Amino acid sequence: MKKILQSYFSTILFISLWYLFYTNNSYYNNYLFKDLTFLDFSINTIDVFNIIFLLYIILLIPFYILEKEESKALSVIKALLNKIKDSKYKIKKQEKTNILAWLVKLFFVPLMISWISKTFFIVLNKIYYWFNNTDLILDSAIYFINNYLFLTLLPVIILIDLLYFTIWYLLESKYLNNKIKSVEPTLFWWVIALICYPPFSNSINDILWWYSTNFPEFNNIIAHITINILFIIFFILYTSASVSLWFKASNLTNRGIVSKWLYKYVRHPAYICKNIWRTIWITPILIASIISFNIKTTILILISTIWWWLVYYYRAMTEEKHLEKDIEYRKYKEKVKYKFIPKIW
Repeated sequence: MKKILQSYFSTILFISLWYLFYTNNSYYNNYLFKDLTFLDFSINTIDVFNIIFLLYIILLIPFYILEKEESKALSVIKALLNKIKDSKYKIKKQEKTNILAWLVKLFFVPLMISWISKTFFIVLNKIYYWFNNTDLILDSAIYFINNYLFLTLLPVIILIDLLYFTIWYLLESKYLNNKIKSVEPTLFWWVIALICYPPFSNSINDILWWYSTNFPEFNNIIAHITINILFIIFFILYTSASVSLWFKASNLTNRGIVSKWLYKYVRHPAYICKNIWRTIWITPILIASIISFNIKTTILILISTIWWWLVYYYRAMTEEKHLEKDIEYRKYKEKVKYKFIPKIW
């Protein structure tokens, strides 16, 4: 019972400090204090955050009773206390993994919760307007496709992806076979991963510019429909890669090797799909800049696109280098020989 209580209150301490930091940080306030509305109902993102925070605290009680293992938070606190008592104390491998695991959770979870909240309300509002504007299907099919169909499918797909990652960031258990085995230990590879997310990605896009749209539009109706169908297909494939990770979805960690669905054919399906649909995003403005002989804009678009392709390529290489320490991944690589494109690359 003593270990259960220590584990529980250690975790409560960590997430309470985490909560205070994020709710008092000016940057994250932009995410946490947003009004979300559906019809006459309104809620603030911070309210959603608070609800999840309280639920998590409550659910941790039965979780630690069932788990009967020392929590990562308790392990980290013990390591820090030992270091304070003895400056020569060497942090053990598992203690270092636990510290890094907490850093991963603390970075990603607040972003995920805020994105889920926003996306969920976007989906609700889109579906509501669908049912109240069904006459548009007959009056103007293309208007309906542009303003409702595509722009509803996209947030639905995003919501599914976000839900999978958020749940499994928060929930780690021996019963789910998704305990964190290791966390990427090198600073450089952490940088490569984190620059793909705010606030770092925002700063990079400000420097390089990011010419994109969530809904590529073309004057030619056939090209318009075809390109956007491709866009949705690659987005679905990207999310299906997240879904196939199931309990093991996470960044910068090894929680066990997955070899089903798209991972049966290539080792990094999510990254190749993401780069393809990001490229589709910029296609309209790239075509426009080429037609108008806007050389500067064309070059900037190409530089930005190449940059993100390289970033995600190196993210894949980072993961491989980390996961190759696991014999199961080395066996997986022998079976699945292609990184991104079956039979080609």
